Amino acid sequence: MAFSKKYIGKGKQVENMDIVEVSLKLEELHDHTFKYERETYVKFNVAKLKESDQYGKTHTVYVSVKDPESEES
Repeated sequence: MAFSKKYIGKGKQVENMDIVEVSLKLEELHDHTFKYERETYVKFNVAKLKESDQYGKTHTVYVSVKDPESEES
């Protein structure tokens, strides 16, 4: 089973702190929720970018999604 990354937001290192502030679209999160013991969760990853983007963002946020199984001929 293969997985791919679905990018859902970006973040920025807070100056002089070990904190990354991220912004996510709520609509994007709804597509990636799951239930566990009657609670709803979203599992995502925050990764540091090799270099800041044009807006000064230092981190990216993504979810891992299962790739559709490809049929072999």
